[in-house]
Formats: sequence, structure tokens, C-alpha cells
Amino acid sequence: MINEKEFIGLIDSNIKSKIPFVAYKFGNKDLVSCIVGNSTRIKSSELDKKNGFIFMPFDSSENGIYIEPQKKIITKAIFQSVFNNTIEHTHTNFQNKKIEYISYVSQVIKNLKKYKLRKIVASTCLEYNIQDVSKSEIFMRLISLNPSAFSYLFFSKESGVWIGASPEQLVEITKNKLTAHALAATKISYHQKWSSKELNEQQIVLDDMINNLAKYCNKISSSKLQTVSAANLFHLRNSITAIPIGKISQIINSLHPTPAVAGSPKQSSIEYILNNEKNNRKYYTGYLGILKEDDCNLFVNIRCAQIIGNKLKVFVGAGITPESVPENEWNEILEKSKTILRIFNPC
Repeated sequence: MINEKEFIGLIDSNIKSKIPFVAYKFGNKDLVSCIVGNSTRIKSSELDKKNGFIFMPFDSSENGIYIEPQKKIITKAIFQSVFNNTIEHTHTNFQNKKIEYISYVSQVIKNLKKYKLRKIVASTCLEYNIQDVSKSEIFMRLISLNPSAFSYLFFSKESGVWIGASPEQLVEITKNKLTAHALAATKISYHQKWSSKELNEQQIVLDDMINNLAKYCNKISSSKLQTVSAANLFHLRNSITAIPIGKISQIINSLHPTPAVAGSPKQSSIEYILNNEKNNRKYYTGYLGILKEDDCNLFVNIRCAQIIGNKLKVFVGAGITPESVPENEWNEILEKSKTILRIFNPC
């Protein structure tokens, strides 16, 4: 274990030297890890018996990135409640983006019945200009502001720099036990009541995940519905447990992408998104995390952004059902963007 100063220096040194690495912290843990190694392309069918970190895209037909560890460093997380300096970002007038997104959501709502879809997740990318600042400073703010999320800073020559604080675990397999979480719906206040639209959206996610796991798992069960917090937002969640009987790659590919980030039915929603969304999701709504032989701990890549020089590209999306109101969905993605934006202008 090294001290925080050495850990921060390692992050900045790797960025400067363009050495592939990932720094990450699991939710509600007080240790931060950094894996450094070679990065290679990997297919979603090649995940079995691997020991390392994967960073996978939304589109499973595209290759992801695999970092095979050459060294792993750990430090104790130092959480800051107050930041000395504000990292500025330039507020952008998103009027044109708003018009575009609301138009797209309206079209999705019309097409749900036409294409026999129960739900589509409509996403977009909001771009900001930011001051030049060390990536280590961004990461330390990220973990301080999102203590219950899986927070990460990832760099490879293939992907560039990505950051995120995901509240959504895709799947954990350990000692022949599987845990997954159906997470959907969003509200900004705990006391706000869940609407029928949001409850229906959650049920779609839960039902589809259980059905998709059935081929590769036994003894599948789900918990009662809960309201859980994630940074500045609240979501609905059911936990799923099972006994895995398939390979890790089969289980992962049966789940990804879940209806929480694509839609339902699965294949039809993926095709709709790839054919109709104007922005390339890249690694947004993909998945990332640790592989260890027959075990894994993976998270859905939401509440994330790509940093390219002084440009911040924040990826956000919302679940669209027949009951959706386009203006409300726009407001929802603005709230979701704050998970990343408050790193640069902390409240």
C-alpha cells in the first residue's frame, strides 16, 4: 500500500507517459486501487478465464479493451468534503440539443407500437469546455462526491480518458453465486412518489433480466422493490440472485445490454438504437470491471464522460415508454449529467 500523494503521482505519470491503467474504487469501500498493464482489444466472447480489467462498449459486435495487470497499487481513500478551488467548465446553451433530443424522444414514443417495443433508452452527449486540470484531481473529486458508486478513471491508447461513477452493478459472480441488480427509473427527491410509468419501466428491466439469465443459471430469485440513492438522484432496484451454470462470457452476454440501458425486447431495442441514435455511445452503457478466472465484478458504464483535451463529453440517457413525456425526459438527463458536472463545480 502506498500513500495518497504517491498514488496521485502515479495517475498523472501514467497519463503523461500514455501508459494504460485504471484507477477505481468500489462503493462504500475505503480503499482505492490502480491497475497498470498492457491494453489489448478483446471480444465479448473472449472473457472466460481472464485475470484483469475490461472496458467494453455498448455495441457487443465491437471490441472492448482488456488490461492485463503488470502491477496493482492500493491506497486508502481520502474523502474531501470541501474543495479548495473550483474547476471551471463553460456552461453551454443546449437549446438546439434540447430541441433535437425532444424530437427524437417524441419519435421513439410513436415508434414503440410500430416496432413492437416496450421500452427504448434514448441517449445523447452533452459537450462542455473545461479548464486544463490534472486527471488525478478529477478522480479524487469523483470518489469524494460519489462514495457509494463504483468510481473509475480509465486510460488506454484505444479509448483515451474516461471517468465515471456508476450506481449500477451489471453482475457479480463469486464462489459460484451470482448477484445482479435491476435498476431503473429516476427521481430527484426521495419523497417524490413513483409514477406508474416508472414502476412499469422497472418491471420491464427485472422481467427481462430474469428471462435472459434463465438459460445460464439455476435457482433465480429477486428481492423486494427498493428505492436507492445514487449521488443526487434516486432509482428503483430489485436484486437478483442465482447459481451460475454457464460460462462467464455467456452470462455477461445474456445480460448486456440490460433493458435499463437499451430497452425491451433486447435485440430489437439494440437495433433501433444503432439505427436511429445520432450520437455514437462508444463505451457509454457498456460495462467495465474485474475478471478473475471464473469470478467477476462488473458495472454498467453510466454517469460517465470522456475527456478529450479541454473538452468534456458527458453521456446521458433516459428510458422511454408509451407514458413518457419528452420534456420530462430532457429534464431527467440534465439531472443525470450533474453527477459528472458537480466534479467541476462542486456544490
